[in-house]
Amino acid sequence: MQSKQFVLQKFIYSKVPLTKFEYDNSINIGYGIDNNFVRPMGVSMTSIINNNPHEKIIFHVFIDFIDEENKNKLKLFALNNNATVIIYLINPAIFEDFSYTNHFAKATYNRLLMPKILNGLVSKIIYIDADIQCFGSLKEFSNIHFDNKIAAVVNDITIVRQRQSAFLNLKGSSYFNAGFMFINVPNWNNEDISSKTMDIAFKNRDRFNWQDQDALNLVLDEKCIYLDKKYDYLLDLKYKNISIPADTVFVHYVGRYKPWDEWCLNPLKEKFFSIEKSSLWNGSPLSKATSYKTMKRMGYSHILYRKYTQGIYWYLQYSYNKIKTKVSRLLNI
Repeated sequence: MQSKQFVLQKFIYSKVPLTKFEYDNSINIGYGIDNNFVRPMGVSMTSIINNNPHEKIIFHVFIDFIDEENKNKLKLFALNNNATVIIYLINPAIFEDFSYTNHFAKATYNRLLMPKILNGLVSKIIYIDADIQCFGSLKEFSNIHFDNKIAAVVNDITIVRQRQSAFLNLKGSSYFNAGFMFINVPNWNNEDISSKTMDIAFKNRDRFNWQDQDALNLVLDEKCIYLDKKYDYLLDLKYKNISIPADTVFVHYVGRYKPWDEWCLNPLKEKFFSIEKSSLWNGSPLSKATSYKTMKRMGYSHILYRKYTQGIYWYLQYSYNKIKTKVSRLLNI
């Protein structure tokens, strides 16, 4: 499949003409999202601009559908911040038969297409998940030399790394979190990483726990540079006694307790909102607890922070709605 079949339409928002010179002299940032994740991506983009005010930045957004409101906000963001935003409307049929869940959305596969689509335009791109916030300068990425390596990555947490490297029978003990990848685009394309990863992800769609992340670790085994965790600091706001080191460049809000979720009560979520308040996404509503699973998270968080009355209330809501859902499914069988 050629790159022209990947992209159905492209929208470019920029104050300057995009020449090869502009691509080469800018920091290129890539996101693979769906329409529901434009809000956290917008905050992520704002945090990058705020921490890198003197850098030229091009944001590449790979998405299979975007509504007019989100499109207009991204256009305004580009104009207000003297940045470039390029939206690539991905053909949704490409990943139609791939495995995905509520937590691991189909849009995550869009990152596999980025280097192929950008071939000949961009030599290096920093891919980050939309739930990543920037806390520092990106200048030091220019000091990373790939040689024959394909990407610079960061190891996942120990328990995931040990389990997945054994499960996948990787040659080394490393296993990276694919929410951050600094990619050498020519090296990636020379080894046809996109096609290889897509093929392995599809063939193992019922076997892999972490979908394309498992596939990427297999295909890129021993082909990566491993960076310090400050470039992809994994922060799970489910837990109470956590902190952000002072030298952190990217914080990755992993897990099911995102700052914009109603059930996230961790005070560190204010790091996200401090940026959102200065962005075009200020005033966006929190994600509400509408399923029995999210009601359970509401109960957990309130008990954790000693809000016992609310905690008991939400656990009762969780129990009632879980039973109601299970019974409804049984009656519809």
